Amino acid sequence: MRYSNPDSRDYEFVDKMVAGLVLSGSDAKSLRVSGVQFNGSKVEIINNIPTVFNLTFTPYRFASADVIDKTGSRQLLLTQKEIKKLISFRNQKYMLIPTSIFLQGKWFKLEIGIGRKLRKFEKRQKIKDQEIKQGIY
Repeated sequence: MRYSNPDSRDYEFVDKMVAGLVLSGSDAKSLRVSGVQFNGSKVEIINNIPTVFNLTFTPYRFASADVIDKTGSRQLLLTQKEIKKLISFRNQKYMLIPTSIFLQGKWFKLEIGIGRKLRKFEKRQKIKDQEIKQGIY
């Protein structure tokens, strides 16, 4: 089970990192059943705590309605060394984008792509190179 961010095609990634995701019980169940939407999601580091924003979970229908938080921020589980690495990339003006969520054992993991947004001409060149490689162009 792997949910990927369709917007990750618009970025050129320098590095990728895997982090644990802090979820409530209903969030984990909704991920297993229906999935997640990455619309405008990003990772920020606030007070040395990595947090993912705008990750939209479909509400689990059997959960009590008062505890459902569809688009709230969720903390990421990383070591101090990994957090310092993310901070240094962030200081170099790189963006931290969640690229996918997957199940590893019984834990949900979030893959973070570290990179920059491609410009239009770079996207066109990337598509052209892929088509040449496939023999379409």
